[in-house]
Parts: sequence; C-alpha cells; structure tokens
Amino acid sequence: MSTITDIGTLISRQPDIHGGCPIIAGTGVTVRRIAIWYKQSLSAEEIADRIGHLTLTQVYAALTYYHANREEIDADIAAEEAEADRIEALICDRQIPKQPTDIALEIPTIANSPSRREFMQLPLEERRKILAKQAEVMLQHYQEDREWQELEAGDLIDY
Repeated sequence: MSTITDIGTLISRQPDIHGGCPIIAGTGVTVRRIAIWYKQSLSAEEIADRIGHLTLTQVYAALTYYHANREEIDADIAAEEAEADRIEALICDRQIPKQPTDIALEIPTIANSPSRREFMQLPLEERRKILAKQAEVMLQHYQEDREWQELEAGDLIDY
C-alpha cells in the first residue's frame, strides 16, 4: 500500500535556514536552487540526480512552488545575482583582494567571457566542456601533489 503525502508539507520556511527562504522540507535545499537549475534547462530527473538525497517528488514540489510563486522566487534569484555581480565587480576593481594561494593551478578559462553571468548564458553542453577541462587540470594537479597523495593513502594522524 502506498503512502499518501500531503504536498503542503514538502516545502517549508525556517528563519534560521537560508534566511527564511522556501526550502524543501527536511533539507537545506532552496526552491531558488531548484528553480535556477530548471531555468538552465535541467529536467526534474536531472536535478534529482544532482542532489542524490532528494526524491523526484521533492523536486516537483519545489518546481510547483516556484511556478505558483514565480515573482517571489525570480526576485530572490535576481537579488542573489546582483549581489554576486557586485562582489565580482569589487574583486575586478581590486577593492577586495583575491585570496593568496600557494597552489599554482593553470585552470583554463572561458575565452572572451570573464564573468560568471556570461558563463551561465552559454549552452549547457559548452559549460560542461569547460568544466570538464577544468576538472582535468585539477585532477592532474592532485595526482602530482605529494601531500594529497599522502591524504588519499590514509596516512593521517588521528588526534
């Protein structure tokens, strides 16, 4: 016998989680995150695959909430993008220094596309190719990194 789910229980708001933004109940996954991936042409099934602990029912509940409250969620997405753009501009203007790192990675970048917004507007397949190239470079780096090899080997000191 199947269990009947009250769909009203699938989305919640908690002031201490993501500032009270609507989330999938029992998780920290925002409806905003699901809507963003949906707007990037991912299907509900692909979204559920990406966030393995979510069921397809939960993803559809988030999409239903999004469609019923599109103005609220789109405004939330726009505010998040505006803040990301503001921070990116500050970094580009050197008002916020990039964090120094002791790792010299040559990660391929998008030719003529310096901003995150432009990257997100590329076709999904193009973004996947770019990210795959970056992943290859990072994998090669970690395969050559002695400290990482020791961590993978489990040579850790237990305190």
